[in-house]
Amino acid sequence: MADQQLPQPVQDFVDQIRTYCAEGKTDEDLWPTVAIHLKELLEDPDLVAQSKTWPDTKKGDGPPSNLLFYEDPDYGFVLNALVKGPNSVTNVHDHGPSWTLYGVLDGGEHIQRFSRADDNPTEEGPAELKFNGEFDVVPGYIDVVPPWEIHQEANGDHRTIGFIVRSQRSGTFKQYRYDPEDGGISAYNGPTQIPYSL
Repeated sequence: MADQQLPQPVQDFVDQIRTYCAEGKTDEDLWPTVAIHLKELLEDPDLVAQSKTWPDTKKGDGPPSNLLFYEDPDYGFVLNALVKGPNSVTNVHDHGPSWTLYGVLDGGEHIQRFSRADDNPTEEGPAELKFNGEFDVVPGYIDVVPPWEIHQEANGDHRTIGFIVRSQRSGTFKQYRYDPEDGGISAYNGPTQIPYSL
């Protein structure tokens, strides 16, 4: 994935992330800064047009997959897409120890945020979830999701295309689903990764 030819705007984006990584930025500085560049990338008309041809990677309440466009050989960050068919709903989940930038290319969705109100270890239940609010996102919005932030998304009666930057590839770490009813927690490897050329 690292040696493929990326479209120039995407390659420029990757090069900028690599520069920041080489400078030794902390995660807390790095990913919010990258989000600014991601917002610019989402305005690229060729990327927007191409995204409309990408296959759905999540339907209804079924398990998600991600298109995998790029994995950096030195710093480990990846470029993904999550393409949700109409009426897709995720489980309540986190992204484990990874940072995630979720940029909306097309469509939109409703996001709910939660945090844990219990004192149990991060990876153990039962989890008492506190509701922290909800909001809608539209094309051009960048959701910066730090490690362990708990959330759920639903997109309504339309297709939603998310272009995603992750600090590391799903499957290289454990993340967790939460049952709001009984506080149960289950570990999983995250979305299945599907190599896909831009």
